[in-house]
Amino acid sequence: MPAKTWMIAAAGLLAAGLPVAATAEEPTVAVANFDYTDTSGEVRDQTAEHEARLEAFRSRLETRLADGGPYVPVALGCPSEQACSLGTLRAQLLLRRARDAGADYLVFGEVHKMSTLVGFGRIDVLDVEADRLVFDRVISFRGDTDEAFDRAADFVADDILRTLAEPSAAKAGAEGDDRRGVR
Repeated sequence: MPAKTWMIAAAGLLAAGLPVAATAEEPTVAVANFDYTDTSGEVRDQTAEHEARLEAFRSRLETRLADGGPYVPVALGCPSEQACSLGTLRAQLLLRRARDAGADYLVFGEVHKMSTLVGFGRIDVLDVEADRLVFDRVISFRGDTDEAFDRAADFVADDILRTLAEPSAAKAGAEGDDRRGVR
C-alpha cells in the first residue's frame, strides 16, 4: 500500500476509534543482473571468474540494501539468469518484469574492466511506478579481484541507501523530474 493511501486509511481508523498498526509496508527492490565488458586485452580467458564476480556483486548489493535499509528484495522472474539485464532485455521489458514482480525500485547497470587495475561502472535506480531515475552514478574501482568487487558493491549499496533516504529522492518522480526511466 503506498504511504499516502496508508496514511488516509490510518486516519479513518483513528477517527473510528480503531487501533492502527505502527508499521507500513516496506518498499521492495529488484536488482537486475549487471552487464559486463572487458576491454583490458588480457590474454587469459577470465569469463567464468568475471561472471562469478558479477553475480556476487549483484547478490551482495541486494543483500546490503535489505540489511542496511527497509528494502525487501524481489526476484525479476526472468526465465534465465543471463536474460535479466538491461543489455539482454529491451528496456521496456525489464521495466515490465520489475512491475510484475511488485518492485518499487529497480537497480540495474553495467561494469567495465578497462585494465587489470581499473574497473568502472554505471549504476542506476529506477522508481518503477513513476518510471523515473532516482539514483544514477558512475563508479570506478581498483582491481579485478573478489575483494575489489565486494568493496565496490558495499560502496554502491551505502550510496543508494543514503540517496533514497533523502526526501528529494522520494519526490523525484512526482515533481516532473525529466530523468525518464530505463534507456
